[in-house]
Amino acid sequence: MYFYLFSSVFYCYTQHIHPSKQMGSVVPSFSFGPWGGPGGSPWSYIATDGIKEITLDVGRNIRAISFADAKGFISGTFGGNNPNNIGKEEKITIQWPSEYLTSITGTYGDFNGLLVIYSLSFVTNQKAYGPFGSPSSGQAFSSPPDGNVIVGFHGRSGWYIDAIGIYVQPAPTTSLGPWGGPVGNPWSYIPTDGIKEIIMDVGRNIRAISFADANGFISGKFGGKDPNNIGKEEKITIQWPSEYLTSIKGTFGNFNGDVVIYSLSFITNNKTYGPFGSANSGQAFTASPPAGNVVVGFHGMSGWFIDALGIYVRPRV
Repeated sequence: MYFYLFSSVFYCYTQHIHPSKQMGSVVPSFSFGPWGGPGGSPWSYIATDGIKEITLDVGRNIRAISFADAKGFISGTFGGNNPNNIGKEEKITIQWPSEYLTSITGTYGDFNGLLVIYSLSFVTNQKAYGPFGSPSSGQAFSSPPDGNVIVGFHGRSGWYIDAIGIYVQPAPTTSLGPWGGPVGNPWSYIPTDGIKEIIMDVGRNIRAISFADANGFISGKFGGKDPNNIGKEEKITIQWPSEYLTSIKGTFGNFNGDVVIYSLSFITNNKTYGPFGSANSGQAFTASPPAGNVVVGFHGMSGWFIDALGIYVRPRV
């Protein structure tokens, strides 16, 4: 646990392991914050599914907060213990699962002798909600928008919301494809960092493919099992992190009795690399990730050649 002291308030970054499922496996959640003051009692909320609603009682500051998830479970109310100072109800409805929370911003400061949350805004992969409260009062804070999804909140509360923080997990990864044929062996590649290099053995079709990430780790070679039919090496170098893959396109069709990938092009936010192979042969395909997504890995089938290819994508936040 790491503590940072700003304006006599402690902030912490702590790793928590929470058994929530994403892509069928247990993944860790991480805690950021809380931001605000030391008063009130500690509280914590982690949703059983995507966060669907946030309800605030708002005056000059944030008086209270509560949550509901996509299964309909509600959190109960945190704060709002002064019955004579409730505030106006404000409700946010999030269109989970296509929309999800990615970060929060706000302000905190002295209110009647207490250090409390003055204002809050909630940012999703689609829009920002707020600010609610008094954004021109107090000191600003923001959580890091680094490709995560918010799965819960924590903080301190009593009469008001004294402090607030978030629990996050990596943003969901989506698989698109594969395109091509059913033969060969299945394979999958997800890098430890951004994809930096793509190396292909190319002839009339795509014979083999491999990858390297920004940490210098390389994948194995997929395909290329025919030592008498290797092809010409073609290498793409991507200027990660300013440049990143956004999509692929290509062609596939029958080659000596098997359906394989004939050609490939790789599309980044800056340019298109390719086509490599025989772009005029076979049936065309194009991966169409949702807007704002980045390619974070590949999967497919391979043996003598690259029989099929697909991509993993996730939102770039």
